[in-house]
Amino acid sequence: MSQPADRQPRRDALRNRERVLDAAVELVRRDGEKVPMAQIAARAGVGVGTVYRHFPTREDLLGALVHRSFDLALANARAAAAHPGSALDGVRQFFLATLRDRERFVLPLHGGPPVFTPATRKTQADVRTALRALLERGQAAGELRADLTPEDLILSTSLLSRPLPGTGDWERLARRQIDLMIHGLGPTAPPDRGPGAPER
Repeated sequence: MSQPADRQPRRDALRNRERVLDAAVELVRRDGEKVPMAQIAARAGVGVGTVYRHFPTREDLLGALVHRSFDLALANARAAAAHPGSALDGVRQFFLATLRDRERFVLPLHGGPPVFTPATRKTQADVRTALRALLERGQAAGELRADLTPEDLILSTSLLSRPLPGTGDWERLARRQIDLMIHGLGPTAPPDRGPGAPER
């Protein structure tokens, strides 16, 4: 009979943890990674002790933000890889999902702290694996240029997710950049051989 009562605190604790992470994403993106923990607690609507109970150090909190961001990137990459349409449509979906979720990312390439745990490194590798499967499917079907790599997609999405200052309507501008990038990914686009381009 005591089991439901035992479970309730765990649900509350998980809910508080997510509230802390949501608040931390917003404040770290706005004010940087040195934002006071008390300010994060206030934004989350919890006591500062709750923050430290879940994240004993600032690095623990930053590491959790990075890990959660990679989890989100992995979900988007897997959804793109499983897209029933063409691989090019899957790439577009990955770009649009990153644009949609841009306020939720705290990643090193997105301006976040370079804090990695072994679990985060594995999730990071899983993102590349999912994207590689998508690209290989498209390359085998002749839909995508042969030299396209997961790193190319990751770099492109990192640029899309950080609005440039003074650009006005970033949603419209970013969607235009997605269209331009998609048109450059097809098999007829020649590899970059500009000055300083490395030989492959």
